[in-house]
Amino acid sequence: MAAKKTNHSSPSILMHACSDDPDMLYFSQFHASDPYLAFTLGRRKIALASVLEFGRMRRESGFDEVLLLPEVQKAAARRFRLPKGELAGNRDVVRHLAREYGIREFLVGDRFPAGLALALRDAGIKLSAAAPGALFPSRIQKTAAEVEAIRQGNLGSAAGFRAVAKALRDSKVRAGGQLFLGGKVLTAERLRGLIETAAMEQGGIAQQTIVAPGDQACDCHDQGTGPIRAGELIVVDIFPRRPADGYWGDMTRTFLKGKASDAQRRMVRAVRKAEQLAIGMIKPGVTGGAVHRAVEAFFRKEGYEAVKDSEEPSGFFHGLGHGLGLEVHEEPFMRPTAKWKFKKGMCVTVEPGLYYRGIGGCRWEDVVHLVPGGNELISKAPYKWEIP
Repeated sequence: MAAKKTNHSSPSILMHACSDDPDMLYFSQFHASDPYLAFTLGRRKIALASVLEFGRMRRESGFDEVLLLPEVQKAAARRFRLPKGELAGNRDVVRHLAREYGIREFLVGDRFPAGLALALRDAGIKLSAAAPGALFPSRIQKTAAEVEAIRQGNLGSAAGFRAVAKALRDSKVRAGGQLFLGGKVLTAERLRGLIETAAMEQGGIAQQTIVAPGDQACDCHDQGTGPIRAGELIVVDIFPRRPADGYWGDMTRTFLKGKASDAQRRMVRAVRKAEQLAIGMIKPGVTGGAVHRAVEAFFRKEGYEAVKDSEEPSGFFHGLGHGLGLEVHEEPFMRPTAKWKFKKGMCVTVEPGLYYRGIGGCRWEDVVHLVPGGNELISKAPYKWEIP
């Protein structure tokens, strides 16, 4: 390993993760199934690769330099006079890199392994921790390629909604309002399977998909179980991840088989209007909190009071939306107290909802990309919800 010893006054970013870590995937632009060490040196990005990954990492990653891990381990073993034949572990490898490159301090993210961090501190390595989202703040504003990846992810969601609508159209209502499709009971589990297949055909993996009928939807992250019945609202939240690049889609639609009640129609209409209100407000310079509060005020005006921070919340009790990218939930988050301002390039979900036991739940969710003067939708699926 040839290295120039240079003193760096600002901390070098230090990573130890596989590509399941969104920061590592963003940093490396490389898919690796096992954790590995990588760091910055000024503006340069350097990684340590095993023999198995070395050639592919040099060809495919966004690193400026890739070091062969066994060579670095041997050099660290010599430096610290480890017993003959013993390879240096991660602690000694990082100590060696710090001396070899003149690095005085490392900056780590909030997902950095605690055990390694403690070992490094015990070995005299100076570490500082970045706040969540602060390690790579540029992640919050997407490039054109990232926006397109999210748009493609949402195609998987849209395909899932088409599969749901078809299944409901083709289903038959039998005694007790229970739905049958192809002679078998139509359940939330069966709909989830149809969604997963449809999303996969669009290049996305949909897991933990929400298909929540009736009052199950009042627990917002209840995935839903059991038979689907006519006259029940069904909240369907599909968030597929694209293995090709790691980006997510995220959309929600609400369905009902048969004829809705007046209370259901009124609630669904209010949620759709709230979504349109929010999307119309979102533009660079507006705060996330202002948009959230406007939706809360609209719901109150329509007579939908919220119960929050309760064992049985109701109404509109969750955040209005969140950033979307290499995480399905990432910065920024739209909450009543949010003071951050929308910026060009952000991609955020907009997902107002209302939930009342006895009526059910309704949520509409789309994704917008911030452009000069406003936003553009990067999700597309029909809003037809009553399926005869």
